[in-house]
Amino acid sequence: MNTTLFIINMKKVLQTIAGGITSEERGNCMQAVVASLFELELNEVPNFIELGEEWFMEMWDFYRERGYGLMCFDPKGDIELTKKVLAHDGGVNGYWDASVKSQTFDDGSTHAVVIDKDMNIVHDPNPNQRALKLKPEDILMVYTVKDDWHIFKGELIIE
Repeated sequence: MNTTLFIINMKKVLQTIAGGITSEERGNCMQAVVASLFELELNEVPNFIELGEEWFMEMWDFYRERGYGLMCFDPKGDIELTKKVLAHDGGVNGYWDASVKSQTFDDGSTHAVVIDKDMNIVHDPNPNQRALKLKPEDILMVYTVKDDWHIFKGELIIE
């Protein structure tokens, strides 16, 4: 059997602002992750976190304008179920925006990273790259891009 392996290379955009919850300035890791997913320059993506309470709706609009949905999915430590969700969802070219506990700030901050379908962190936008050491069980939230599924009693239900 002849198997062809396709590797999608992603543009890895680094954040230019590092900041936690208690910092004077909030970081722009989410902006860098979204720029990476959509193969854009950092300045072509809003720094969503600066938008206050409206950040999620602005990010939702940004994804919609590019043909994607946007939903928050909490893995709740269920790695196998999350992998099923990701396999169905497809992400943006096979990658997802995910949140992990900050490896730079100890103030309860979260940090945006890019993960693959196996929940491996494949891009940490912080130049210090500390989040690359984290494992699938460290993922706190994944932003999925399809809205034709839900979880019922621990099972993936596709509508």
